Amino acid sequence: MSRLPAAPPQPPATPTAWAHPRANREVELHGVRIAYEFRRSARRTIGLSVGPHGLSVRAPRWATWPEIEGFLCRKAAWVLAHLHRQATRPRPAWPEPTPALRAQARALFAARVAHYAPLLAVRPAALRVSSARTRWGSASTRGTVSLNWRLVCLPAELLDYVVVHELAHLREMHHGPAFWALVAAVLPDYAERRAALRRYALG
Repeated sequence: MSRLPAAPPQPPATPTAWAHPRANREVELHGVRIAYEFRRSARRTIGLSVGPHGLSVRAPRWATWPEIEGFLCRKAAWVLAHLHRQATRPRPAWPEPTPALRAQARALFAARVAHYAPLLAVRPAALRVSSARTRWGSASTRGTVSLNWRLVCLPAELLDYVVVHELAHLREMHHGPAFWALVAAVLPDYAERRAALRRYALG
């Protein structure tokens, strides 16, 4: 099976502004203007995530704007470092997801799921080939495992990491210590694989 080589890394960039496509708020951190996606929810703490599209912020319904902006200022270095990492990740020229390629992906995914599911003592209810632009995979509480078709283009060890990660979610629907212990029991080198996967950009 042919694999997609990583595109050469882009030279480091120092943009003066970042904009999430669903941005509804802005903040300036260390002289950099950042338009970010903001949502309130029933969560207990303020949370930040940086993905291919930029910065997303989640906050409890009770959090005030001074608290939210203060949190962002304290996390400024983290936010800017992760945005910079997103900008310099290799961006492969993904092939067209033809029916033949998707069929190839499904067959490969099914084989890897069948291999790892018994090791994790899980039985997925269904396997879905995904076209998501922001996730390599996901697992639902109903037992459906979704894997991005682009994984068929990456090295086998990275595909296996995503498979094990999502299968582990069928037992532990979080990213706490119990979840990572489960992943480590099957892939002791999962941290290295996870770091390698982060060098590829979906978008």
